[in-house]
Amino acid sequence: MLRLFDRWGVSSMVHAKDIALENITIRRWKDGSVLSTMPVNKAYGHQTVVHRADLHNALITKALALENVQLKVNSRVTGIKCYHPAAVTLMDDTVVTGDVVVAADGIKSVLRGEILGSSAMPPIPTGDAAYRIMLSREVMEKDPELKALLDNPIATRWVGPHRHIIAYPVRNHELFNIVLLHPDDHDAEESWTTTASRQSMLRQYHGWDTTVLKLLNLVKEDEVLEWKLCSYPSLDSWTKGRVALLGDACHPMLPYVAQGAAQAVEDAAALAILLSVIPSRHAIPEALRVYEMSRKPRAEGIQQSGMANRTILHLPDGPEQEARDEQFLASMTSAANPDKWADAETQKLLWGWDAEDHALATWAENTRPVYLESSL
Repeated sequence: MLRLFDRWGVSSMVHAKDIALENITIRRWKDGSVLSTMPVNKAYGHQTVVHRADLHNALITKALALENVQLKVNSRVTGIKCYHPAAVTLMDDTVVTGDVVVAADGIKSVLRGEILGSSAMPPIPTGDAAYRIMLSREVMEKDPELKALLDNPIATRWVGPHRHIIAYPVRNHELFNIVLLHPDDHDAEESWTTTASRQSMLRQYHGWDTTVLKLLNLVKEDEVLEWKLCSYPSLDSWTKGRVALLGDACHPMLPYVAQGAAQAVEDAAALAILLSVIPSRHAIPEALRVYEMSRKPRAEGIQQSGMANRTILHLPDGPEQEARDEQFLASMTSAANPDKWADAETQKLLWGWDAEDHALATWAENTRPVYLESSL
């Protein structure tokens, strides 16, 4: 993703507030003992962590600097027309037309159903939910151990029975981000903004490492957010006429391999470069067809890998967990890492990819020579 941002002139704004990680440490849930600690693989560039709002703001700032970009707010889309001319209807009945519509309306996409109808299958609960917490320097720096977590460019995973935690500093070490995955025992909402009970969170992690408990005890009652984690069946198609789905609207990512934003950016890169090389507007449907061919197998494969990683990270204590922990230890001296996020082969698959090059190669291999406007 950062290599794409380099090409687009966005990286400097992202780097102004991100943190380049140096190590990934995996700890046992009960006592915090280190199962493995590995330097970040820099073969593909820096692995950075960034506050989602900082990433969004960098992209918005870059986009609005372009003369041909307008940002409309309070403009909820209520309907869509997929064929020439493509169009969306807004909640005030305004109709906006264009050569192409990109439906990037997220995990709860309304347009996904509009485009695909009954083939857009409903989400399937994974049985997990996640708490999201952001702690400030002000509350952490009073404790030397917690201050060290905030000050060092390290991501830490705690793994335990049916649960795991990932935590790391963001925004130039001023904030500490914590995501806690746990069984969904009270049917949480599929939302990023649902407030949860602090006491419920503490019960979920009762008996965990004292460092974890110190972090959780710093959280105020109204600052715990929880969301239900669902998997989504693969869609039959991502495109229809002159409309294309993008990002979580077509391949919602679970948080187990940290690829949600990155895969959406890869989608955007592939779609943009294909729309930049077509010979005329008549070729837009063909470009969207090739976009889907280029992106669908990769994004859906990464989607599935998230569920596999969840199984590995959430093993209950016992023989399988002990064997996994031995693998964690062995991974420090070149063996494969059971945590796919830290595994060298998985990193090659995720980070050694060039979405623009692959899209162009797919175009060269699959395009048709004639485009007829009458067929659109």
